Amino acid sequence: MKSNKVIQFIIAIAGLLLITFGASQYQAVENNDGSLHLWILDIGQGDSILIDTPEHQQILVDGGRGSAVLSELSKTLPLTDKEIDLVISTHDDADHMGGLNEVLKHYKVDKIWLTGAVGTTKTYLTFLSLIAEKHIPTEKIMAGSKISFGSLQGIVISPLQNYDGITPESQNATSVVMFWQYGSETFLLTGDAETPQEQEMIARGVLRHANILKVSHHGSHTASSEEFLKIVNPEITAISVGKGNSYGHPHQEILDRLKNLNIPVLRTDQDGAVRFDITLNSYSYKTGL
Repeated sequence: MKSNKVIQFIIAIAGLLLITFGASQYQAVENNDGSLHLWILDIGQGDSILIDTPEHQQILVDGGRGSAVLSELSKTLPLTDKEIDLVISTHDDADHMGGLNEVLKHYKVDKIWLTGAVGTTKTYLTFLSLIAEKHIPTEKIMAGSKISFGSLQGIVISPLQNYDGITPESQNATSVVMFWQYGSETFLLTGDAETPQEQEMIARGVLRHANILKVSHHGSHTASSEEFLKIVNPEITAISVGKGNSYGHPHQEILDRLKNLNIPVLRTDQDGAVRFDITLNSYSYKTGL
């Protein structure tokens, strides 16, 4: 039986006609060019993504592993800006959550989104301890959760299940997938969602075209199925991955699939941090940052 929240989500996604996401000088200055900046940060083997709106609101999605995220944030934000409006923890794996612990120690965080799935690692327990110590408001999210920052609209499209209080067999299965829209431009952030989650989203009819796709699970062959890629039909993709990592990410199978579908690929291990500059009707990007 579908929960009321999932039913509300299906109604919400059906009403979203477009939820479709780019170069500018790399420097830690105020965002004064009127565009939204989407950063795929170069934090090694892991994920960390910063969204910086024209109104100087920041959303940080994951923090990679360790303190690399702090040096990346110091390059992308003014030195005087030590406040982040929203932190989204896609799931409890250390290569996504570990750096968030460093962020909580050094930045004022106004709110945290997480699924509520239970982890058992020291990284996870430290995360909860810091949230409690700093009295940071949290919201447990699942498909249907929505948020707005001016002209930026975001909606969670996975997980479809409520994981609050549940210890999952796979943390990747709980990974938050979010569809964002700014004007006519859209981008899809996928965490480490894998093929079973892609199939669930396809079955529910919640996927649609996105201009920019953050490739899931660092380009692992456990995600980015051909059917998923054809539905999203991105104009460009970005893979957050560490140079010479022990997992062999990104897997050649996925690189070949993207090439066969004529989808360009940017990689943090080869291109460094990537910055997309997104206006209400176009985007550009710069690499090597």
